[in-house]
Amino acid sequence: MTMALPLLRRPAAQSLKRFAVASNLKRCVSTRGLLYYQSDKVPRSVRSTGLVGTNRDLLGSDGEFFGVDPVPVEVEIHDGREKGFTLDSNGFCLHRHDWRHVNYYDNDAVVQTYYSECEALVRSVSGASKVVAFDHNLRAKERKQAGDSLEGGNAVQEPLITYGVHNDYTMTSAPQRVRQLSRPPNKNDTRQCPPGESLIPPTDVEALLQGRYVFINVWRNITDRPVERFPLAACDAQSVSVDDLVVFEIRYADRVGENYFVGQSGNSAKHRWYYFPRMTKDEVMLLKCWDSRGRDFSEGAASSAPATFSLHSAFDDFATLPSAPDRESIEVRTVAFFDS
Repeated sequence: MTMALPLLRRPAAQSLKRFAVASNLKRCVSTRGLLYYQSDKVPRSVRSTGLVGTNRDLLGSDGEFFGVDPVPVEVEIHDGREKGFTLDSNGFCLHRHDWRHVNYYDNDAVVQTYYSECEALVRSVSGASKVVAFDHNLRAKERKQAGDSLEGGNAVQEPLITYGVHNDYTMTSAPQRVRQLSRPPNKNDTRQCPPGESLIPPTDVEALLQGRYVFINVWRNITDRPVERFPLAACDAQSVSVDDLVVFEIRYADRVGENYFVGQSGNSAKHRWYYFPRMTKDEVMLLKCWDSRGRDFSEGAASSAPATFSLHSAFDDFATLPSAPDRESIEVRTVAFFDS
């Protein structure tokens, strides 16, 4: 299913004044923007129905989605700075991260240098005993429209706006991805290994799956300008009901992954949305995409974390000036393992 989305006009300039960024260009109370939910026409499910999905090519680009019916919803998105958010309680957090930087459009520089930096950062923030970075995306709308690719890597992608509110893993695909990382990489995998080797020792994988593992994305601005256009919004995990989840399949040439969309409902109206205005190059947003000990799906309630994952989406901020530069960002995908 597909639908033609209605044209929505931006609020008049006068009505945006109360959402404007303060004079120090760092602070704002809240803003408004569009987020895309799935309508009631799309069946809710925590396991795949095979009816919703897309095909992803070898350059990381998605084809047309099938079985979807996105609905644009105007929401208030609050400034998350100085709120004390944590991965375990809310599913996302902001950290200062100064380092020497690389050319993020050079695939080898990212994989060979930045991945280890992200692994160390996630280990430090989360307390994990082992972290493996295995994939990344560069996002910039104008470069996507120009057909740009990373040097030696995938195509540049655009910020996921009309794609919809989503999470990167499901109760099925999270353990499945860990098992896939214990096998030699295939042609869809960004991080490669010497022939016959894998990122996770195959002899360790079942023991690791019995313990706690958490998928965490490391998201950052890669330009010297603060993010103004298409910022990333994250939903406080404690405001989410799993009753509204919709599994969609991502069909690669050699495997099938799963993500969650979320349906519009009375529950979704209670979602609490946040972003970190004007993120700089030396800040990172850590985003939890699955916790095997998350409260929503964990049987051991006494040892579970309040946040299983954080729904998220880029959004078109109504307060963004027409002259604002394009957002250029990178997200590195990691999986963190914890000692018992």
